[in-house]
Amino acid sequence: MNNKALISLTLAACTMIPFVGCAPTSPRRNSDLSQVDPALASAQRQRQEARKHFELASKLHIDGKNEAALGEYRKALELDDKLYAAWNNMGQLLMADGNYADAVSAYQIASKIEPTDPRPMYNIGIAYQKVGWAQDSYTHFQSALDRDKTYLPALRGLIRSAEMLGLGDTQLLEQIRDAQLRETDEQWREYFSTQYFRVQTRIANN
Repeated sequence: MNNKALISLTLAACTMIPFVGCAPTSPRRNSDLSQVDPALASAQRQRQEARKHFELASKLHIDGKNEAALGEYRKALELDDKLYAAWNNMGQLLMADGNYADAVSAYQIASKIEPTDPRPMYNIGIAYQKVGWAQDSYTHFQSALDRDKTYLPALRGLIRSAEMLGLGDTQLLEQIRDAQLRETDEQWREYFSTQYFRVQTRIANN
């Protein structure tokens, strides 16, 4: 498998995040929430409106209507700037438009809001890999794996970035083994076998 094909495989895997949120807070039995706490009621309505914009944005995004989707994500975030999935998915659209700086900024916000999810960090790695910044992409793929060491897209990205940098150590060897066990795509399995041999040779010669 040639490097150009591998880069295309890796870079096509930027991850969109579906909305996962808490169910709306139910008012007390036999009680009007606005009378109990008007500020809470207003905040709840705002979050519900933000979710509607997010759901519409997601549909437009999937349908390839990127400009309209971007507008809806922005409306959602104006109402609720803690919607990390909206930040992440907006980053996807910005990156598709070639706006890498703003895409990375959106992913960074998503990553801070949800510090256990590997996907925003992975997406930053993809953005940096697209512009040829192998060291930065490697660092962010590793950060994604620090959050979830089994996240296969980040393993793919990390191993590709390590090859670009000429890196290879026992930790990377273990990560390649893990990727081989998890991978179902035959092209990627073939690539991992090649990289396993490369890293083994590098370690033996050091």
